[in-house]
Amino acid sequence: MSLPNTDAQTTPTFLDQAAQELTDLLDETHPQVALAAFQDVDDTDAAVFFVMCTHLKTESTGNALATHAGKIFAQLPFDKQVRIAEKVTQTETVASENARQIWNEQIERIKAAIQETTFLGEGTANLAKLVSYLDVTAQNALLEALGEKQPEVVESVSEQLFTFEDLGNLENEAIRTILQVLDKPTLALALHNASTAVHDRFFENMSASQADAIAAETTQLTFEQTQIADTARQSVVNLVRNFAAKGLLKIGQSPTCL
Repeated sequence: MSLPNTDAQTTPTFLDQAAQELTDLLDETHPQVALAAFQDVDDTDAAVFFVMCTHLKTESTGNALATHAGKIFAQLPFDKQVRIAEKVTQTETVASENARQIWNEQIERIKAAIQETTFLGEGTANLAKLVSYLDVTAQNALLEALGEKQPEVVESVSEQLFTFEDLGNLENEAIRTILQVLDKPTLALALHNASTAVHDRFFENMSASQADAIAAETTQLTFEQTQIADTARQSVVNLVRNFAAKGLLKIGQSPTCL
């Protein structure tokens, strides 16, 4: 069984009409839910289906559907990805009726998966929301314990609990506390291309001389330095969380987690 080479043949006619329905369906479905519809599918059928998702004439629909298919494929178990990949390289043509049957059957599997599965949200986002109700000391203790087993999860949760953008919501006293200890180069780098809200919160709490010094430092940043601005921002966030844990300032609950 093989799928057509688009350079030599046209896309099966039925796909152009059917693709929009699938695209609309997947637009409203998390990839984790759709993923359940592919677990027990024959590898050859899965290969045919995934390749058909990339063979549409309509650019907007074709790109959207290919993106959905790619996200689902990326979440399949690695051994199944390998098996499907092998079938893709071996499958260049397929009987039109067989292609239609594979397509329709997979659509029905996706619809069934949607009916049978309740998506609770991203795990790290759910944990971040729960942890946000703890005080910072308790947050740090829990994340430290969790980090021994799942460091990548802790990193994601920490980023969601309090972000650089949340600095714009801090009280004046908290901003001034940060300014007392944060070195000029780090602050200048962190504020490079920062949002207006964060930028203004810092500058309105600086003396005129401080503001001039930071502004001058920012204008002198090299291209290489600007490439590590995210690192500087994370340093500021870490400083704020550490200070909050010690009771030196209050950060409250991150708006991103409420």
